Amino acid sequence: MNSDRQDPTSDIVVQQLRITKWVGVGGGIIMALAGGFFIYAGTTITPGWPWFVIGVLAIVFGIVTAIRIPRARVTLRQDQMVVYGQLWSRTIPRQSITSITPWPFVKWTDSRGRKRSTPVSVLNARGALPKFAEHAHEGRDVLHKWAGVGGDYLDDER
Repeated sequence: MNSDRQDPTSDIVVQQLRITKWVGVGGGIIMALAGGFFIYAGTTITPGWPWFVIGVLAIVFGIVTAIRIPRARVTLRQDQMVVYGQLWSRTIPRQSITSITPWPFVKWTDSRGRKRSTPVSVLNARGALPKFAEHAHEGRDVLHKWAGVGGDYLDDER
């Protein structure tokens, strides 16, 4: 976690732990290999297009996640938060953030007034070992301080 800023205009980057990056990459590779097995099963063992389609989808999903997971992070810029997730990224204006939940989700309101909720997967440590839970707690503290909002622990509407 790079939260020690010397220059007030520099970005704060909250990243996942190295071990969780590699576990995620390994999961993506296993998913792609399973997809290869499904394609094999769909062409030789039990011929049929559903196995082939499932295999292709698993390979694509595995490759995408193996590439995206190491890049997952939260970048806190002067006026916006950029959440780089496992499958997509989202830019959230700082003034639109209403709360940060412990699960962790960033709750915010878009320019049309609609309430939004964005998951922060790099800080997800539900049921985790103490090292992972501590890292997630420290990351959520950084987000709270940067956004200037409290936690939303009772609102389970979404």
